[in-house]
Amino acid sequence: MRIVTGTISHETNVLSTIKTDLEEFRKRRLLYRDELFEYFDGTSTPAGGIIEGCNQHNYELIPTVFASATPSGTITKEAFDQLLGDILEGIKDAGEVDAAVLHLHGAGVSEEYPDIEGKVLKEVRSLIGDKPLVATFDLHANYTQEMVDNADILIGYDTYPHIDGYDRGVEAVNLTKKMLEGRLLPTKAFIQPPMLPALQVQFTGRQPMSRLLEEAHEIETYPEVETITVAAGFPWSDIPEAGMSFIVTTNNDQEKANRLAQRLYDLAWSMRREFLVGPTPVSEALRRVATATEGPVVLADIGDNPGGGTPEDGTLVLKAILDEGLEGGVLAVIWDPVAVEAASKEGIGNKVKLSLGGHTDDLHGEPLKVEANIRLLSDGKYINKGPMGTGAESDMGKTAVLDIGGNDIIVTSKRQQPTDLQLYRSLGIEPRDKKFIVVKSSVHYRAAHEPIAKEIIELDTPGLTSPRLAGFGFKNIRRPIFPLDFEMLGITELKSMDEP
Repeated sequence: MRIVTGTISHETNVLSTIKTDLEEFRKRRLLYRDELFEYFDGTSTPAGGIIEGCNQHNYELIPTVFASATPSGTITKEAFDQLLGDILEGIKDAGEVDAAVLHLHGAGVSEEYPDIEGKVLKEVRSLIGDKPLVATFDLHANYTQEMVDNADILIGYDTYPHIDGYDRGVEAVNLTKKMLEGRLLPTKAFIQPPMLPALQVQFTGRQPMSRLLEEAHEIETYPEVETITVAAGFPWSDIPEAGMSFIVTTNNDQEKANRLAQRLYDLAWSMRREFLVGPTPVSEALRRVATATEGPVVLADIGDNPGGGTPEDGTLVLKAILDEGLEGGVLAVIWDPVAVEAASKEGIGNKVKLSLGGHTDDLHGEPLKVEANIRLLSDGKYINKGPMGTGAESDMGKTAVLDIGGNDIIVTSKRQQPTDLQLYRSLGIEPRDKKFIVVKSSVHYRAAHEPIAKEIIELDTPGLTSPRLAGFGFKNIRRPIFPLDFEMLGITELKSMDEP
């Protein structure tokens, strides 16, 4: 059997001022044809899982394009047209194929298409006809009817932090095999409760998301139930379909799919109050750090999470740390290519005066005037050894470790969410030995940091990924929706975290 694959993966924050052009994909990862095998074979990633699934069944896998950009602003028309065209050209060049297994994100928005994944699936379907078309998606996917109509099976991650991408890739190939052998006729139910969860409460390691996943996994054991996708959505794509959704796929039993999808909808709605978020003020968190007898205490700057499209150059937390006189910490990371170049020019062991961070917008703090000791300079590359993307290479670009006020501040040329402890260790920093660790991340940091943290505190910081969703002025999200419109939904006894 000959299976074609391709990827366009981008989580679009339409409020970001960082334009997502083709260069943004090149910065993160843009691979063509057999380069996919060179990079992903043997890695714990969705692409690695698709490769392994095909190997297990002796299928020939034909890659087209793998394009992934760090979350940022709207994708330019030129970039999306180019990448979609490359995938379609690759499928045409492949000749006769038996199926397509794609890895997409589900929250991509371009200047022309508010639902790029729906467009990709529609165009791929037009080329392969009625042959199996299966796709894997991120847990933050905003599923649309066009996606559901054009794919036979849609498989989302079960975890956040996303540590099951490899398993979902293998699952996608296994279900494709069942279709090819005539043992599976997919029937799908797609349903969306009026809920828009913030990222912090999408963490699958605790309630309420863990309860939804437990229920979904229980249902997956029922006869003729093939797979269930529980998606929490991504608010900042600002499309009508943004938010929570469920897809139940059965084997030729539409009534069962509909009934079980409604069951998940009802469960989610019954737990809606548990999807509110209450982060900790920065000043209170720093007082707890100062009095902590053991470390490290992990401080999550959830408002400036590059994994959600922020610039990652916010300075508010660093300024507060310096004002409090706290020492012995590490901050990962501040994106400031100009500062890295200045440090590189001065050299290791010297001092450098900088206007650090705060260059992208006024949401995440102003540039901070500092004098820093240059501890280390690096190319910023490392291999992930933790549970996320194991074996894959991460690239922060040219990187400087600066000692500012007795703290290690990691400054990079590329935006990089701290999801693996090798980020620190590749720079000669042992995170276990730090009094505190500041991470610019909403949830992904937990996979690597929870095992070493004495305490984790989510900081109430402003920014493009703040959980205070009512303040963003979304234009296209369907209304009413919880928690933005709780009174319209009859929840008059509940106050939103956005109210005084």
